[in-house]
Amino acid sequence: MIRNLFISMILMASMNFSLAQDSHIDSVKEELRRSQNDTARIALLSDLSVAYQQIRPDSSYKYSNMLLEISRKLHYPLTEAFAFSRIAYSLIDLGQYPKSLQAIHEGVKLAEDPASEKNILPDKYASSEEYHDFKLNPRLHRLNALAELYQIEGILYSNMYNPRKEMQLDSQVLALVDQTGNLRLKCRAQITLGIAHTRSGSLNSALQLMDSAYSLASKLNFSRFVGSILLNYGRIYRAMHNKEKASDYFREAIKQGRVEYPRAVAAANIDNSGLFPLPAYKDSALFYAYNGLETAKMLDVPELILRAYDTLGRIYRAIGKNDSAVKYMALVIRMKDNLFNTRQTQQFQNIEYAQQQKEQELQNAQKSFKNRLILYGVLTWAIIFLVIAAILWRNNRNKQKAYALLQQQKHETENQKNKAESTLKELRATQAQLIQSEKMASLGEMSAGIAHEIQNPLNFVNNFSELNSELISELKSGLRQESLSASGYKLSTDILRNLEENSKKITHHGKRADAIVKGMLQHSNLSLSKKELSDINELTQEYLKFCYHSYRVKDKNFYCEIKCSFDADPAEIYVVPQDLGRVLLNLFNNSFYAMAGKMRIDKDYVPQLEIKTALVENTIEITIRDNGPGIPEKIREKIFQPFFTTKPAGQGTGLGLSLAYDIITKEHGGTIGIESREGEYAEFVIRLPQNETSS
Repeated sequence: MIRNLFISMILMASMNFSLAQDSHIDSVKEELRRSQNDTARIALLSDLSVAYQQIRPDSSYKYSNMLLEISRKLHYPLTEAFAFSRIAYSLIDLGQYPKSLQAIHEGVKLAEDPASEKNILPDKYASSEEYHDFKLNPRLHRLNALAELYQIEGILYSNMYNPRKEMQLDSQVLALVDQTGNLRLKCRAQITLGIAHTRSGSLNSALQLMDSAYSLASKLNFSRFVGSILLNYGRIYRAMHNKEKASDYFREAIKQGRVEYPRAVAAANIDNSGLFPLPAYKDSALFYAYNGLETAKMLDVPELILRAYDTLGRIYRAIGKNDSAVKYMALVIRMKDNLFNTRQTQQFQNIEYAQQQKEQELQNAQKSFKNRLILYGVLTWAIIFLVIAAILWRNNRNKQKAYALLQQQKHETENQKNKAESTLKELRATQAQLIQSEKMASLGEMSAGIAHEIQNPLNFVNNFSELNSELISELKSGLRQESLSASGYKLSTDILRNLEENSKKITHHGKRADAIVKGMLQHSNLSLSKKELSDINELTQEYLKFCYHSYRVKDKNFYCEIKCSFDADPAEIYVVPQDLGRVLLNLFNNSFYAMAGKMRIDKDYVPQLEIKTALVENTIEITIRDNGPGIPEKIREKIFQPFFTTKPAGQGTGLGLSLAYDIITKEHGGTIGIESREGEYAEFVIRLPQNETSS
């Protein structure tokens, strides 16, 4: 009665796990049934082989073979290697150890071949299996497949109770994982390596490995094997004779394993049953033993069933129920005969031996290949030596012939050299003449401009100077003829007033001539000031405010809506602040002047000025746009020429934009461009390279 109750409890726990698994499996099966794409079917078959891994090894084996078949058909060798790893794992659970080892060797042969990297399953078809949820390049993908196979081979040797071989394989896995970065596989390898250390009696090392595996599982949220880790903690503490702590871990493994790892449930129940003193706690021992047996039967894992039979036989023998003890001992003998019979052992050893022979043959082949390489190398050097000797002899013979020819060519070369030097001298003389001609042409053009522009103000100066001389003569004559009567006084006053006005005009035009000369000097001799690291936003804002307030002092009726849009990032570059400020002042003044003129014509017009700064691909752009009358297309090409101006005579020198062009292009290595639509807007764009230095 009690035993039936135990079985019912186990079946209920198993059903809860199975229901969760069945829902996922049924969904994948339905998708597999509908799928017509062989490549997509690979991922679905992989998911099914892993999903059945813990609950139905025979089904896992079936879908793993289907995965192998389709991978071969589509020529994905590394996916074949993965399929062999799943087949080998299923065969371990089914107790077919020789076939498992053979499958592992087939997979390793594929995973060790670099040629397998040439055709990799596309990432979008990758399995959702949680050990493969990260991207790898082809080489690391191959090493990851090799590590998977070594890890399963370690599990196989663990079941064969060969801890030395198991530790060797797990160490290889950890070395490969260091290259691939597959932390989940590292966690699994640490678990199996910890099991091997426990069996060999290295309990401290085993405990450290389990601590590391538990830390990794927690960090990665890798819950599937937490039950296995807790199970092996219990085994370590059992070996340390700390039964209370061991039992705590076994019970926690049972609880955790029910969620994702039912193998741990079976193993923990079986191991925990052996901790109870007999016959005093026979009920507890039997409770856990039967729980372990029923879970093992549900999973159909021969190795776990064997352990459960062995545990029940020992319990019944200890409590004096010999008939039950004999029954389970007989089952143990039968299962051991199935698992470890002479035939299976011989097959396993034969496969091992064959593999060792292959490895030995491979080593011999590599050694033979190395020896052949050495022989070929020696022969190659001998041939190279003979070839070099023949070449040297031939060269020596040809050298004698070439010497005579060289003497002849030397004479001809001397003649050609003399001709070339003569021609070069003529070319240099011609080049110098052309440069001088260009200089003179440029000088003549500039001189004409200077003469034209300065002539008018100088004419004023000369004319009014002569007029002043005449007026002064008249004043002197009048003073001699008049004795400063009322009319004489008035005449004197008028003449003096005219003299004063003429002097003002002379001063005005003299200043204008002075401004033209200064502008020409600035144009021909840009600032020698050193560049400084300056914030373009601050510099632009500073000169904008100064120019706007200065213009409003001259024209109190003028107003303007100003919109600034400065780049949020600090726009600091090396510039000459005074010269760049001169450019900005000139452009702002031109905009205000143009908008003020339009404002006087159109009473409804509202002047608007927009200034922007922006960083565009290592270039700082300053954009100045006004809604004034714009610039006619026919004069746009001329506006950067020296002395060209659209302002009335006396109001502009025509050097402002020309000077701005030289400052931007020559001094700062930038560009200045213009866009305009007549009657609507004019826009100047300054582009300065950000990588300009202070030099």
